[in-house]
Amino acid sequence: MELSRRHAIAGVAVALAGCSTVEREIQERAAGVRAADGHPLSGTTTVSIVDRSRGRHDIERLTREALTYWTANAAEYAGFEVAFEIVTESPDIELVFLASRDELQGCRDHASQELLGCAPLLEADHRPERPITVEVVAGDRPTDDVRVTVKHELGHALGLGHDDEPAHLMSNDIEDRLPEYTRRREILESIENAWNGRNDGTRRYNQAIEHWNNDEYQAAEAGFGMAAERYRPVVASIETAAELEEGFDGMDRPETVDRETLRLYFDQSREWIDLAITRAERMAAAASAYEGGNVSRARDRAAAAREITDSLRSVAFPAPAEIARALGLLQEGSDGETAADPDRA
Repeated sequence: MELSRRHAIAGVAVALAGCSTVEREIQERAAGVRAADGHPLSGTTTVSIVDRSRGRHDIERLTREALTYWTANAAEYAGFEVAFEIVTESPDIELVFLASRDELQGCRDHASQELLGCAPLLEADHRPERPITVEVVAGDRPTDDVRVTVKHELGHALGLGHDDEPAHLMSNDIEDRLPEYTRRREILESIENAWNGRNDGTRRYNQAIEHWNNDEYQAAEAGFGMAAERYRPVVASIETAAELEEGFDGMDRPETVDRETLRLYFDQSREWIDLAITRAERMAAAASAYEGGNVSRARDRAAAAREITDSLRSVAFPAPAEIARALGLLQEGSDGETAADPDRA
């Protein structure tokens, strides 16, 4: 739907939903679309589905879930009753699912990488042309994200802005959308500390291996010892993250965090770091034995360390991006290296 069709347009931003800064600008364009007698969507409102997403989502199911939500909650949040019905002809709303944000029409001038949907921001005295177009980028996005975007955009069509309730659907602030947001960030920070310690310890271990291969056993012993020392604080960081995760007990909307996956990741990280510490300690002992002339003990300790190396290859140490995804913090469309920035949500 082009802006020339006289609708106020609202776009949906990355990481959940919510428009960008277009809302204020295009609300002004709606000034000429005024009438009386209540909201244009009050009462029975028909909806047709246009699926251009080329994805594997169950688009009809997502639509029905969103329509059911607003049929039940429009009176509370929008201030009027609405009953949505899905039709195939002559709809009041045409709900269009797209494959990518480049295909957005209603917010074409604002279709940056931050926009994932677009809808008219209708008020009680607006009388828009029918069908009213609501666009949602589906593509290969996670199903839960698409579901929330549909609800968000329909919320705009019902007249709700980013400062309106329910905040977990309509707000552009990630703190509003995610319960226990501060706790999530603290968990991620603990894991980032663990990740940095793991990487630093591994660099030191590899440097010690170079000394070992050059028969520089005194330097190798010191290097393996430094690697073990750098690994040890990682244990505390993982334990801190695990303790913080327990604070999700009883929180609102528990489905917004994947606790089962988080716990698996913590267990994997702890297993990996325990093995890495033991390996570094055994290599330090092997280097010390060589330095002292005890070749038999040195070979025994080195063989034990090699066995641990084989075990480490089969144990994952999840990256912070994987933890962020389980926490619901990963920015939609990112390359998996950074978590969602609240200032861009």
